Amino acid sequence: MNQSEHILLWNQASIRVMDVRHTMMERGEELRSYRLPASAFLYTTRGNAEVRLDGKTVLVERFHVLHGGKGMCLDIVPEPFLEYYIILYKAVLPLQSRRELVQLMEQHDPFQLQYSFASRQPIALLDKIQHMEREWQHPNVLDQLYIKTMFYQFIHELFQQLSNQDKHARKADYVTQAIRYMQEHYAKRIALDELAELLDCSVSYLSRKFKQAIGQSPIDYLIALRIGKAKELLLETEATLQEIAESVGFPDDSYFNRIFKKHTGMSLGQYKAKVQNNPVPGSRYALVPRRLKRYSEYGYENHSHYKEEGPLFMYRESKISMMAAVIICFTLLLSACGAGTSSTNATTNTSSASPSSNAAASTPAATDTATADASRVIKHAMGEVTLTGTPERVVILTNEGTEALLAVGIKPVGAVQSWVGDPWYEHIKNEMEDVTVVGDELQPNIELIASLKPDLIIGNKVRQEKIYEQLNQIAPTVFAEDLAGDWKINFKLYIQAVNKQDEGDKAMADFDKRVAEVKAKIGDKAATKVSVARFSASQVRIYQKQTFSGVLFEQLGFARPESQDVDSFIEVMSKESIPKMDGDVLFYFVTEAPGQTEAAKVVEEWMNDPLFKNLDVAKNNKVVQVDEAIWNTAGGYKAANLLLDEIVDYFDIQ
Repeated sequence: MNQSEHILLWNQASIRVMDVRHTMMERGEELRSYRLPASAFLYTTRGNAEVRLDGKTVLVERFHVLHGGKGMCLDIVPEPFLEYYIILYKAVLPLQSRRELVQLMEQHDPFQLQYSFASRQPIALLDKIQHMEREWQHPNVLDQLYIKTMFYQFIHELFQQLSNQDKHARKADYVTQAIRYMQEHYAKRIALDELAELLDCSVSYLSRKFKQAIGQSPIDYLIALRIGKAKELLLETEATLQEIAESVGFPDDSYFNRIFKKHTGMSLGQYKAKVQNNPVPGSRYALVPRRLKRYSEYGYENHSHYKEEGPLFMYRESKISMMAAVIICFTLLLSACGAGTSSTNATTNTSSASPSSNAAASTPAATDTATADASRVIKHAMGEVTLTGTPERVVILTNEGTEALLAVGIKPVGAVQSWVGDPWYEHIKNEMEDVTVVGDELQPNIELIASLKPDLIIGNKVRQEKIYEQLNQIAPTVFAEDLAGDWKINFKLYIQAVNKQDEGDKAMADFDKRVAEVKAKIGDKAATKVSVARFSASQVRIYQKQTFSGVLFEQLGFARPESQDVDSFIEVMSKESIPKMDGDVLFYFVTEAPGQTEAAKVVEEWMNDPLFKNLDVAKNNKVVQVDEAIWNTAGGYKAANLLLDEIVDYFDIQ
């Protein structure tokens, strides 16, 4: 089938994106005999692997594209690890399609073709698929349109690269890729270190090559590009100066005005007055549509390994305080300069940029730890920070961290919203009344955080590593290393950071005492093999020992099925592996956004499968649905106590 026929059918087909996933596979993990439920693109971003699709083996490395059709069998063996994205989609011709198109589809169905190639312009593909994956976290109707649009852009870019494969025998150089990325994303925040990471090179190497190729640094090129775009908007539109600044990547018009004047000799207002013969600098003109500012409303899985590629800035109509504005401007300036060195706050913050291997350890700087005003050095995932006294305005950026603060009597001034609830989990909503929502774990709202004037920010390296330096400029910032099943590790770090060691120790002692008392009463019931599973619209998983519920079952001494008695996190299921879900009892929870029913349909489909009906838990009517918030996503002190309550109730432990 030639490419023109291939593209013709893509143009005529009705496309529906079914799922977008981001997966990291470590050494020892394998995907075996996974039947593709729809046509699929697999795009590798890091590592190496042996990939087999319907028996055909391909050795892949960074930035490799594979395509397979529905029903094909996929096997992946990482060597030693592999990070990849997968897009599942469905394509059908409209019923009224011309006969020749139907015949062409029957003879050469492009959506069932198997092919692979190494991308020579990888960043263009990566950017589009990352946008799709971020928006896929239970999108609304508008986000679904955005995802579909990005998928078509991904396909266009892919075919363009395929058509050029024979014409250009070498991979595009770093400078060409960097320039293209800037031209496509000048309206967004671009940090030099993040751009270098995307290109898999160092900042110094990229800067040197850039200077050699075009005679200026990447930052100078980006500024010139933005100024050129601003001039076009000043000349061709009636947009306000603030709107123009935002549309070329500067959320603060005063800062951009200084940059513009430095490079052109005129302010934005003066330039606009000149080109439009308008003598009133700074006046407001007729509005143009504002760019849509988005952040994902839903993100699921408290312990997933999502790595956010940077903050998505949000803006309010009201002005933030002058101090917050100065902080944001200074932060953006630092980011734009791509500084590679760590910053140090003058008084309380002496944070180092070098990661620490032990996120939960801290060493008091003073011997009298009972003194509330004593300085203490907190070692955390991003280095060290010196704190003095007890913080009064804390912003917390994880759900489990919110529960830790509440457990020691601290009500944060700002917190990320709960994964389930509007905006808080049912079991904490009363305690969180009047707390400001600052986005979600994947995309905190930096401007809003700054406006709250916090004296301490607590976050997590897994979720917010990319914005650590910006947060650290707002207030001393402490990051936990991971979001593992053992929530106690992060709990210890949090209570040290907020100077509530005594209260935290008491809360932990109370919980451990409860666990010990329950364990002593379990008796023979501990032999019950407990299976835990999660259903969502895109995946079915079984949960192993290093999960929130798995840790507690381990502490209580409960048995687990062989497939889950593993010191690991989860295993993604296929229907062929349904027998791994069996046990003496199966607790399952469902990830479903309000108003959606796709996950419920998956539950119904799986539980009606003959393999599921043949499970002992199904035959014995031991399949129990539980609350996902308590069993999985909340992941903190209060949820652990509620989970213990549910275990006690179910097993009737007296």
